[in-house]
Amino acid sequence: MKFHLIVPLLQRHRIFSCKSASLLLASLLLFFHSHAQVTLSANGPGSTYELIESVLGSGTTGEVPDCGHTSFGRHITEVFDADLNKNVFIFHIHTTPDNDRCGSNTDRQRNEIKTFGSSPANVKAAYGETVTYRWKFKIDAGFIPTTGFCHLHQIKAGDGDDGAPLITLTPRAGSPQKLQVIYTPGEGLPGSGEKASTPLAPFKGAWVEVVEKIKFSSTGTYQVTIKKVSDGTTLLSYTNNNIDMWRSGTTFCRPKWGIYRKLVTGMRDEQVRFADFCIAEGSATCGSTAALTTPEIASVNDKTDATAAISVNIFPNPFQQTTNIDLQVKKAGNTIVEVFDMQDKRVARVLNTSLKPGIHRSLLDTKTLPAGSYVVKISHNGKTYTKVILKQ
Repeated sequence: MKFHLIVPLLQRHRIFSCKSASLLLASLLLFFHSHAQVTLSANGPGSTYELIESVLGSGTTGEVPDCGHTSFGRHITEVFDADLNKNVFIFHIHTTPDNDRCGSNTDRQRNEIKTFGSSPANVKAAYGETVTYRWKFKIDAGFIPTTGFCHLHQIKAGDGDDGAPLITLTPRAGSPQKLQVIYTPGEGLPGSGEKASTPLAPFKGAWVEVVEKIKFSSTGTYQVTIKKVSDGTTLLSYTNNNIDMWRSGTTFCRPKWGIYRKLVTGMRDEQVRFADFCIAEGSATCGSTAALTTPEIASVNDKTDATAAISVNIFPNPFQQTTNIDLQVKKAGNTIVEVFDMQDKRVARVLNTSLKPGIHRSLLDTKTLPAGSYVVKISHNGKTYTKVILKQ
């Protein structure tokens, strides 16, 4: 869907004529979320690989050490995190017997997710494109950085000159231990090495949020800011407005997240937690931290708005086949609940009745619908509210 189609879409849903600025903003956010942003958030234990691949594309969990350590099971799991008050991903790595994808490299090990050539276009970067990445991570309080490479994030060419990553975030042993931003240009070109660093101590045992904005071209730009989630303290900030962010023979660039480390002495088993991945193209941004907690788009009907005539809670989200739509009605009136696909085609009508004040639950069964994102539209007393849901 192109930008010039927003107005007709809002007019058909009777949103454009609404005088509520917050509702119009919610509708615009819905558009950008659906078409310029991709978000990935944990939703609880089980089907973790399937959740990741439903967003980033089939095969994106292919760099895990499961085959060499079958007794442990999947090396990316989900757990409820008390600090964030939500489910998060845990990337597990063990000094032994974890390896590098059961391949020939015996000097390193990895547990990473990434996009592929077959992944959706909106999670891959094309030449000349500007992309914003936002995510959270937490290393353990006892995390041991190594003297060799130990990457938690990479920006890498997808093909062509794709040997070394363009950018890495790398914890490094030393006095003091530090987190590095390392840049590597194309093969044979100068300018490689550490571009920024900061002491690692404030990262240990604390959730941080990373915002990374990149213009992918031979005369590109690179910006990264890392802040503590608890108080917003900036731990690292770096900007380079003239940096080669492309490689010879490359058709796309991609992000990677996880643990990729060289096997050296003094290592230990590690768990690194990740949460709330977001990829936004062009002028779109990933929004506030709160906006990444679920795949929903907040609107004037959000349950934190005490003045709204109706509040909506859709759970679970994402979901496999069925999900619950809870409506807390504050003012009686006629209520219609419908579901639309991303081409604005109505695919289900859940409810069309008059509701009295109170809580009303409806079940949405999507077994006949393919996996993907959908829009739930709730009309109540002449006002329209929207939320995005994700079927896995």
